[in-house]
Amino acid sequence: MPDDTRSRLLASALTLLRSEGLEAVTLRAVGDLTGLSRTAPYRHFADKNALLAALAALIISDLTAHVSAAVLREHGSEARLHAFYTSYVEYAVTHKEEYRLVFAPEFLAGTHAELEDAIDAVMTTFGVQPPAADRSGSMAALLALLCTAHGLAELATTGHLTHRGVPTTAVIDTLVTGYPLSQNNISDPAVP
Repeated sequence: MPDDTRSRLLASALTLLRSEGLEAVTLRAVGDLTGLSRTAPYRHFADKNALLAALAALIISDLTAHVSAAVLREHGSEARLHAFYTSYVEYAVTHKEEYRLVFAPEFLAGTHAELEDAIDAVMTTFGVQPPAADRSGSMAALLALLCTAHGLAELATTGHLTHRGVPTTAVIDTLVTGYPLSQNNISDPAVP
């Protein structure tokens, strides 16, 4: 029977993250919650950042599955794009602490192999392979999509949209159908 200690530690880390927030997730607290010795987590994770990176990788997989399921239920590019944004923001708002962890500044690109593998799996799921010279346009398009989704999710999770009285759905509708630029809705920058 395979050792499931690592999985149990990650499950405990997720429980702590959800109930007490990111700051509460320490190797000691995770070991205690799992019912293991204080040194047990160190046999599976070099340090707290390694634990958090492994947890972030699981969360990215969960987010990807959530978004993919929503997108695949729809037909047509506009409906799928709408489902992408809606499900992405829905996940971020519903799982604020998990979402916050995934984009923590401790996880700079290339610093944790397990997290990088999870990100590569996202790219594959959405039809983009890891970067290559002939695929840079596809990668740029995917990253532009993720940038807008992430920005929207940040505004939604921090309450900026609600404070302005703008429903998330209205922003998503605008992103999907395009924002018509005209003299009525954007002014020319001042020219000296």
